[in-house]
Amino acid sequence: MLHGTILGLAVGWTDPSLMPAMGGLPRPSRTACGQPLKALEQERWQNFQQLCQLDEEALVPTQEATECRICYLDVGPGEGVLLRECLHSFCRDCLRQLINCSEEPQVACPFRDDSYACSSQLQDREIRALVSREEYERFLERRLAVAESRAQNSYHCQTADCLGWCIYEDDVNDFRCPICCALNCLVCKAIHEGMNCKQYQDKLQFQAQNDAAARETSNMLKMLVQLGEAMHCPVCRIVVQKKGGCDWLRCPVCQTEICWVTKGPRWGPGGPGDTSGGCRCNADGQRCHPNCQNCH
Repeated sequence: MLHGTILGLAVGWTDPSLMPAMGGLPRPSRTACGQPLKALEQERWQNFQQLCQLDEEALVPTQEATECRICYLDVGPGEGVLLRECLHSFCRDCLRQLINCSEEPQVACPFRDDSYACSSQLQDREIRALVSREEYERFLERRLAVAESRAQNSYHCQTADCLGWCIYEDDVNDFRCPICCALNCLVCKAIHEGMNCKQYQDKLQFQAQNDAAARETSNMLKMLVQLGEAMHCPVCRIVVQKKGGCDWLRCPVCQTEICWVTKGPRWGPGGPGDTSGGCRCNADGQRCHPNCQNCH
């Protein structure tokens, strides 16, 4: 709306509510008597055309000499950048350094004074135009890393130096990395394509006798069990981990439904719905454990 308001004021509308849609701006017409366009109408139309041309450009250059509010150096006409979202202007070098030092996925306008801090952000086309291609790619990598670190239920591909990651749901047990194409097991937190979790963990224990890397992974799984971050399936005894969310999980090998908080089967021997055994959550109107987070 801000950009549309600027256009409207530039071509002569003083009330933004009266402005027509951007695509429906009327072209100047001749008067009923066939007289040429009035000078004011012609000027307004030229101003509008200039603004439309600027809108197609990545950066809007400053039209007058100004002072950069970051380095406080004088900036000549056309040498500074006018930010589209807020109309604050700065020199190109300061904005480029701001982008390269940013650790946030969005780059905020740096304008500050004693009573006001601008909350606007640089547009992506402005960022691309202010930095080199290599700098822009590094900025995108930082943006993705921040998004991954702040996302719930995120998982990073276990291939060394791979940048792939995903956001998973509770009922998903594997993740095919779109970058390296490796199939990650979200239960074992490892890559063991061609083997199920039990085969992988059995092989891991066997290799741990002579292989340092396998021994380290095996010890890590044991440590997770000791810390309560993993558990043994109550039926087939493989190590399983809760990925997040509720306290229900399913063993990927024997398909047993498990109650995470009680570390036992969710249902009795009759399967789903059998409350003669298992954790009996809500069977008598009570949770199976004070800390239960919806194992049903």
